[in-house]
Amino acid sequence: MTTLAQMVVLAAAGSALGLAANALSPHPAVLAQAILSPAEAGGGSCAAPSTAPAPAPWTPARIGVEEAKGLCTACLAGFVDARGAHEYAHGHIENAVHLPPAGHPDEAAVVAQLRTYSLVIVYDGDYSCAVADDVARRLRRAGLKDVRVLQGAWPAWVSARGPSQAGVCGVCNLEPFSR
Repeated sequence: MTTLAQMVVLAAAGSALGLAANALSPHPAVLAQAILSPAEAGGGSCAAPSTAPAPAPWTPARIGVEEAKGLCTACLAGFVDARGAHEYAHGHIENAVHLPPAGHPDEAAVVAQLRTYSLVIVYDGDYSCAVADDVARRLRRAGLKDVRVLQGAWPAWVSARGPSQAGVCGVCNLEPFSR
């Protein structure tokens, strides 16, 4: 037998043995069903309040630049620039809306616009993405379900030559070169 055939037989035998052991177990694992935390499942409890520490805040998932570029080109994701108005005016991802960390004069309208996308990608100007994480949490609290943060932020987008444009935020209305 060739090595490849031996590996296939060994993998199949191991899988069959594992499934059989699970079936015979007094506490078998539930297969093909998502495992959700109580918070994700929306379940409640009638038990006394827990003295356990509060759960850590939601951490936004990351998305790579190449995947985000494809979504941008196909108009399948909404993009949010979490930098200041001057940085936004100097250059931002094509069609990105401006939502700075300090808030936006018409934030409800921005969130309503973002609801038209099933995926929203937030970015800032720093590789640590701390500001983008905060804005993503804000959007999640506003009810947006799939909010991710761009890995590498604006500098990575520029390096990868992602589609971009310049211009002031229509609501912030700041001149790009004024200080």
